[in-house]
Amino acid sequence: MKVIHTADWHLGKILNGKSLLEDQSYILESFIKAMVDEQPDVIVIAGDLYDTSYPNKEAIQLLESTINTLNLEMNMPLIMINGNHDSKERLNYGSKWFEKSQLYIRTSLEDMASPVSIGNIDFYTLPFSTVNETSYFFGDKMIETHQQALSKSIEYMTQHLDRDKTNMLVGHLTVQGGIRTESERPLTIGTVESVEESSFQRFDQVLLGHLHHPFSINSNFVHYSGSLLQYSFSESTQPKGYRVIEIIDNEIKSKFRPLTPLRQLEVVEGNYDDAIQEKLEIKDKYNYLHFKLKHMSHVSDPMMHLKQIYPNTLALTNKTFEFNTPIHHENIEIQKLDDETIINKFYENITNETLTSVQNKKIGKVLNELLEGGQTH
Repeated sequence: MKVIHTADWHLGKILNGKSLLEDQSYILESFIKAMVDEQPDVIVIAGDLYDTSYPNKEAIQLLESTINTLNLEMNMPLIMINGNHDSKERLNYGSKWFEKSQLYIRTSLEDMASPVSIGNIDFYTLPFSTVNETSYFFGDKMIETHQQALSKSIEYMTQHLDRDKTNMLVGHLTVQGGIRTESERPLTIGTVESVEESSFQRFDQVLLGHLHHPFSINSNFVHYSGSLLQYSFSESTQPKGYRVIEIIDNEIKSKFRPLTPLRQLEVVEGNYDDAIQEKLEIKDKYNYLHFKLKHMSHVSDPMMHLKQIYPNTLALTNKTFEFNTPIHHENIEIQKLDDETIINKFYENITNETLTSVQNKKIGKVLNELLEGGQTH
């Protein structure tokens, strides 16, 4: 039995004003080609298919085209749930019809105790819901945290577990200790959103979405697939792809399979002049780039000049004025220094250069005139 686990497609994503739809179309084509080779028994998509509750027409068409190919043309069963970015109503539209072709869309808590059975596996689905929604569903006002909501849901689900089958849970949430990135929207404002890994012990495997790193946690039975693409520059070093869960002779193995994107996100540091002269080490000048550069004060529009060479530059940070330590660091030592030395050290810290003898003389003259109460010229 082979299960493919994927999540966090975020179709329609816009990064720094740039639509990633072309990149998403490319990676989904790669995913489809990989499925031809994998020939899975079922594909699980653990939420955040769209990036917003109101996806544009192109994003909707891309999802429909992909699902049509996988489910109708390739006859592969699919199970999908909503994530915190998805609209339950939009994603759930027509779900009863789709089950005829083994496309199971689960967005309601009412279905959590009714597993999708494929082969010898029962898939229990826990679509994303707010704490208030879970509290209302169970009629329990004592549910005030994500941990309490999860515990109540699992207690409800596991009353129906068939111990003679392999039981898998599909969810969209944050496990305590998981690696976070900038592109993950908080599940709830004002409450702790993480839950304990031990909560899932009654399941053989737990297939999750929400965290974008495929190795967000180190667990033998709880896994994130990660997102299909890098969706923030904090993810630029993360691998992207999908997971393969295989059951052979009652032994369950999970493997990560990487996919190669059309363009990567890349953070590049150095001097502005080196960037313009193409002396910096860059994997691909057509990648989505975030430059962190020094010595740009002499340039009126550095972003424009960079885009002429690197057309997919999405961000630019001036590193010259970026401080990693407080200005008053080692204040006691500074108090021991004379004024000229302090100015010299400040200039060196800002520019990575030392003052010239002419500059030193000018500073000395200015300081003397100030101390004497005179005026500088």
